[in-house]
Amino acid sequence: LAGHRAVGQLVLVRPEFAHTPVTSRLLGEGAALVPLAGPAALVSAVAPDALRLRRLLDAALDELEAALGGPPEELR
Repeated sequence: LAGHRAVGQLVLVRPEFAHTPVTSRLLGEGAALVPLAGPAALVSAVAPDALRLRRLLDAALDELEAALGGPPEELR
């Protein structure tokens, strides 16, 4: 973990991913985005502490939702 003490993952399932799957890529330092089978994506992240981990995962979620036009209708 290279000195990092916090590890986390975020799974995002959206019907839009069935037609337009995400492209694997790094999300800054310490986080990666990969497509999953079905309409889903996975963000894995490492950080020095839980607060920074939370910020990394929140930023990844914000970026993915912005690319999809916002959160799902039922959550608006």
